[in-house]
Amino acid sequence: MNRAGKKQRERARKQRRAERKAAGVSAAKASVAAPVLGATAVKIDPALSWHIARTLPRMGERALKALKEAQVDWYQPRTSEVVVRRGRRVVRSTPLLMRTVFIGVRDVDHLAQARSQPGVAEIVSHPEPEGGPEGNIASLVMRPARLDPDELQRLADRLAEAEIVQPTGISVGQSVLVREGPFASFPGVVEAILPNDTLRVAMSIFGRTSKLTLEIEKISAI
Repeated sequence: MNRAGKKQRERARKQRRAERKAAGVSAAKASVAAPVLGATAVKIDPALSWHIARTLPRMGERALKALKEAQVDWYQPRTSEVVVRRGRRVVRSTPLLMRTVFIGVRDVDHLAQARSQPGVAEIVSHPEPEGGPEGNIASLVMRPARLDPDELQRLADRLAEAEIVQPTGISVGQSVLVREGPFASFPGVVEAILPNDTLRVAMSIFGRTSKLTLEIEKISAI
């Protein structure tokens, strides 16, 4: 390869690195008031029968993959939490309901197929009266609980709306220490958690109480 070609490839690599870096900075500065991670707007098919499936411990991802391969519609509400690690903001996505996933199936056979998938522990059931000849003593049988698709759709829509995600390890009334800026090493108390990764902090500055709005990555819990 000639020298001109090498220079062109090097410029292309530098440009890609710059674009990746810019994308990373934009993601890091994204507001925690954005829609909850993993809870973007979804469509709950009203033609399907919706149920609640419980997954085995530490097998949630495997269960979701198996359900997808079995052509079972599923919806798992997720939430996000802000974690500050080494002074950097990290948004972590986690299931809103532990070991729980909503599944949509076509019929009873499809539900049985979903139940048999790896990682699926059970289909949540509830007792119902069992029909029988008149005069017999009524008994109860466990049947898979069915969900109202309209109610499930409303839940999905609400989770897709913007909301402030509470930072992990930071709460109102907590004592914190400023890490950066002109007030570095000053202590304060969190008064409110605000959108756009900011906190309102009450601080004593030269004997007077002042309220400042600080970025979350610029403070640390005491």
